Amino acid sequence: MRKLVTTGLSIALAGTLLTGCMKMDGNIVVNADGSCVLSTEINIEKDAMLSAYTKYLNEVGGSDGFTKEQVSVMIEQYGIKLVKIDNKEYYKITPDTAGSISGSTTGNNTNLVNNKFDSITNYYKSLAGKSYQTEDNVLSLSETSFLVRQPANSSAIDKLFSGSLEDGVASMLKGNSMRGDSADDEFDEPDRVVPWEDGDVYIDDEDVVTDNGDINAVLKLFEDKEIMASLKTATMTYKVTFPSKVKEKSANAVLSDNDKTVSVTIPLISDRSFNEYAVCENDIDAEGAVNGAIYKNAVTVTIPENATATLNGSEVSDKTVKCDKTGTYNFKLSDGRGTTETLCFMVDTSAPVVARQKDAGKMEFTNLYKDQQALLNRGYIAVYDVEGGVSEIIVDSTNVMKEAVVNAGGNADKDSLISQYYIYSLDVNDFEEGSHAITVSDTLGNKSEEEFIIDRTKPSIKGVKSGKTYKKAVTIKFSDKNGIQSAYLNGKIFRNGSKASKKGTYTLKVTDNAGNVKTVKFKINK
Repeated sequence: MRKLVTTGLSIALAGTLLTGCMKMDGNIVVNADGSCVLSTEINIEKDAMLSAYTKYLNEVGGSDGFTKEQVSVMIEQYGIKLVKIDNKEYYKITPDTAGSISGSTTGNNTNLVNNKFDSITNYYKSLAGKSYQTEDNVLSLSETSFLVRQPANSSAIDKLFSGSLEDGVASMLKGNSMRGDSADDEFDEPDRVVPWEDGDVYIDDEDVVTDNGDINAVLKLFEDKEIMASLKTATMTYKVTFPSKVKEKSANAVLSDNDKTVSVTIPLISDRSFNEYAVCENDIDAEGAVNGAIYKNAVTVTIPENATATLNGSEVSDKTVKCDKTGTYNFKLSDGRGTTETLCFMVDTSAPVVARQKDAGKMEFTNLYKDQQALLNRGYIAVYDVEGGVSEIIVDSTNVMKEAVVNAGGNADKDSLISQYYIYSLDVNDFEEGSHAITVSDTLGNKSEEEFIIDRTKPSIKGVKSGKTYKKAVTIKFSDKNGIQSAYLNGKIFRNGSKASKKGTYTLKVTDNAGNVKTVKFKINK
């Protein structure tokens, strides 16, 4: 019943990975005729937001020394409206809020201030534009139904307010359209690289760059407690207009006079959960799953007796369908009287993939294991999860996710809700020789637990040495603690412990199971 949409919930603040979602620009229209429309807005208490903008612009935007009065004018110029709710003044921001600031207010730094102003405004807007949706945290909309489910999130937000930059900020940036310019001459090598749909976010903890490509400004934005604290007063409002009357709704939902438009307002940060909904008269009441959600466990969808359905293009004959394999389930429902709806969700019961990768820039992977040992001497360990997205990479009790090279991969499954996912490539040169344990988790809690061995030591060869000439036959032995893969003498297979006796020049090439090669060139001259 619920059609996938990509508006946001405040749980995005808690560092939730935003996978498979796209930006919402303005309203979402479900029906081509515009008869079902969803719009969102965020309202932030005036004084809190004004203080946040003023502090941010003065710290990051230059040395003009903006006053709150000046910033108030700039906010108005930008197109952010001042509204009254319960006799309190709030600034209202919607996903399509966009504007510019005139030079009369900002002097010679109009472009710079506009850029800084865009940074904080886009962050606020992004809260109304993105969400990684699970069964407990979802926004769902179809032609005849609406559901917003938000779990209690205040403890997670408080943890982020406490300054846990490493745990929270990088993940938040993944859900934000702001990003740095890697071509900027003033950048050092970035401390962290965070992926985004049209490029990478480069974060530099040290440099303070004040041109258009300053990602450090974004970093400071998320470190600013006033900006984060302003969200404690913020509310999110969802407004949905349906083609027919609403027959059932939650207690907090407010109906219009014609019973076709419903509004729901919830706080962005709350210590309680919210489960708000509205259902129309002609709703096709399929049960078992919510549109747009990703489920960790199998779900069973029940089709109403008076409805027919197809699943991923094939007709459904049973009224109950068990969905237990990892992938996208796209149901098309019809009641035979002209009402059709979509129920589309994902199931992810698969653990992340851990694989070998020769080159971090090439999306080519091979099985991590060979002969029951994961031996590597160079290259990369690649980690990815198409459906759930990687949330944590632990090697020997240390989270090494921030040290990975990150690339985007395209999903070959055209029906999937996930069109793009991220591959994290760990350079094996960053690890000492020896055995290592790696645990990889996705956002749903699925885990892969593997072991790998870093071996950069070449095989040992006894009986001959490079550059030596021998006057009699030689017996050659070779060994390696992790095993020998191959040995060739002058291009032919050579068995361990065999002799070389004929006069001539020889090249012995021994390769161990990790790919280390030892070459010895010698002569026999009887």
